[in-house]
Formats: sequence, C-alpha cells, structure tokens
Amino acid sequence: MHLRNLFTSSSKQSVEAGSTRQLKSEKHKLRDAAMTGLCFLSSLVAFDAAINVLFPYPTDPLNVSPGSFNLYFDYGRSLEGKITRQIGPTDATSAPIVRAGWLDELPPPEEPEKPTAPNKHLMAMYGMSFTGNVGEAMAEMDSSLETRMVLGPAAPPNHSFAAYQQDRGQHQADVVVFGILASSIKALDAMSGMTWATDLPAAFTFPRYEMADGRLQEISPQVRSLQQLRQVCQNPQQWQAFVTQLQQHDRFFDAITFEQNWFDNSATLRMLRRAWAKGHQERVVQQIYTQDGFNPEWAQTPVLQAMVAEFAATAKADGKVPIVILFNDRGYEDHLYQMLHPTLDAKQIPYFSTHAVAPATDGTNFVGDGHFTEEANQKISAQVLSLVRQELKRLNPKASQVKQSARS
Repeated sequence: MHLRNLFTSSSKQSVEAGSTRQLKSEKHKLRDAAMTGLCFLSSLVAFDAAINVLFPYPTDPLNVSPGSFNLYFDYGRSLEGKITRQIGPTDATSAPIVRAGWLDELPPPEEPEKPTAPNKHLMAMYGMSFTGNVGEAMAEMDSSLETRMVLGPAAPPNHSFAAYQQDRGQHQADVVVFGILASSIKALDAMSGMTWATDLPAAFTFPRYEMADGRLQEISPQVRSLQQLRQVCQNPQQWQAFVTQLQQHDRFFDAITFEQNWFDNSATLRMLRRAWAKGHQERVVQQIYTQDGFNPEWAQTPVLQAMVAEFAATAKADGKVPIVILFNDRGYEDHLYQMLHPTLDAKQIPYFSTHAVAPATDGTNFVGDGHFTEEANQKISAQVLSLVRQELKRLNPKASQVKQSARS
C-alpha cells in the first residue's frame, strides 16, 4: 500500500510538474508573440511618423512641385482632403488644378469671340489638352486660322458637349471642333473630375447624361464653379447635398475613397486606401472597357452617339462647320473609332481619327505623360487642317480658300 501510494504520488507530481512547465512554456510563447507584435507595431508607427516628417505634402495650394516621394505617400489621402487642401481663400491663392474646367467660368475671358480680320476664320474648340494642342498646331500651320479654346483637364465628352451647348451663340466661329479622348470616355459615368481620377483629382464638375425617349436628358451638377465649391465647403448641409448627388449619379463615387477621416493622418493607411481606390476604379472600368474595346451594352454608348449627332446637327443649323476629332490615346488601340464611326458615317459628320496616322499601339507616338509627341501631333494637325479647309470650301464654295501660311 505504501509503495503504491508512493508510486502514485510520484506520478502525480511528475504530471503536475510537466503541466507547470507546459503552462510556463505557453506563457513564454504568448509573451514572445506579444513582444514581437509590440515591436512590429512600434516599428510601423515609427515608420509611419518618419514618412510624415520626411515627406510632408506642401500645405500651400500654389506649390505644384511637391516632390515624387511627397506625392507618392499622399496619393491615398481622401478626395475630400485633397480638394479642400487645393482651395485657397481666393481663386488666386487656390491650386491651378482646382481652378480649371468649371463650366460657369468657361470660356476664359481672353478667348476671342470673332475673327480679328475679314480674311480670318475662327475655330471654337471643345475638349481637353489634346484638342488644344491640335488647335495651336493648326493655327501655326495656317495664319488665317484663329482659335477659341474651351477646354477642361482630361475633359470627358459630357463636359465638352455641355461647354459647346453653353457657348452656342456667344461667338462668330466658322468652325466648331469636338475633341473626344478615348481614355476619358469612362467619365461619361461620372459628374466630377474628383471621383474618377483619384490620384490627382480635378474638382470641376459636368453634367451626367441619360437617354430618355430617344433624347438626351441632362442631370446638372449642383456645383458649377470654384466660387460655389468654396461656399459649399463651408456649409455642411450643402456639402452633404452635393455628395449625395455624386453618390446617386456618379458611378465612380466610393465613400471609402472620398470621405475625409483619421486615415488621412497615417501614411500607411493612406497607402492601403490608395490600393482600395485602385481596385474600385478597376472594377468600374472593367464593366465599361476591356482589351477587346468598349462594352457595346454600356448604357453610355448610345449617349455618346447621340451627343456627336446633336453636336453636328446644331452646328450645321447655326451655319458652322462641325468637326469631330477622335483621339485614340495609348492603350486604347482604335476602339474609340470602332465605337463611333458608324454614327459619324451615317450622319455624314466630318471627322478624323488619330489612329490613321499615329496608332495608339505604337509607343513612339507618345511622350511620358501620355500626350502625343510633337511629330505625331503635327501629323494629326495636318490631317485635321486639310479636313477643315475641305469643309469650309464646301460650306461656301464662292468664298476664297483659307489662306495658307508659309509653313503650310
């Protein structure tokens, strides 16, 4: 009995000792894991704080050269945070990008309303920088051509069409040009440059169009000028009403990307939010455009077709020459041409597609920021100039031909 009890007692003690050692071992593991996690978290916080200290984004809205790292680590800031930072107390103290493109402030006051001489021809041009580059080159090629520029940054067709409609009757141009950029087509589903270009948003707004009974129906933005935006930013109720409109009618709107919160204070969380923003953008775009071209079932396809048809019809009714330029930029092959040429041909609308002389599949036609090279732009401009001369002659056969400059 004593031996058995002794043996039993020794076994029990051994088991208890083993359990104690195991418990201590687990505690050590938990402590080590906690210490490792704490060290990692501390390092992450230190890294985050160091980025904010070493690469702060300039607070001055007029500073347009923040540095590549400063810009990179700020990409994930909320759209509200970016836009409000761009707005100064006055237009002169606000960032250039937040001043650009507002419909109620177009065209700029320096743009001509009529030709400067009887032998001159004025071209009113609606679009984006690609359109402006062609217009400038054409004016240099032919001294009898003058330009009236009504442009917006990477302006989508809904912005250009609204600008054209607004500008009708405000000038004595002989030619009206509607420039359409393939990479901006997706913004037909947007109402502001701040929702579909999240890295470097432009705050300007534009209408959203829908088809109703075979006609274009406009949904006008609640904010149409920088002055209005500045006022709305100071009024929470008006700002919320504007945001609600974007939620309802702007397909690119995303609350996580848009709304300003404490994530803006952390470089790490900003990077995570940028990754989320990129994913959201890609999900939306994939429903609009793939490597095979624009989705023929996309609701905005008939909208764009109706836009170019109405543009041409109203221009002709005004006694002007309508010209449509299709800018097939890098990554879009000739898909814009494939999307629109049936309508342009059927409606007998004069047009030129850049893929004919500067294919988007040839990278040598583009510079780093995505614009055409000077050589490619010259080729495009020469073709558009030839089309303009042809259409002016057709409009008024008795009129003298457009004078050519020595460079033509």
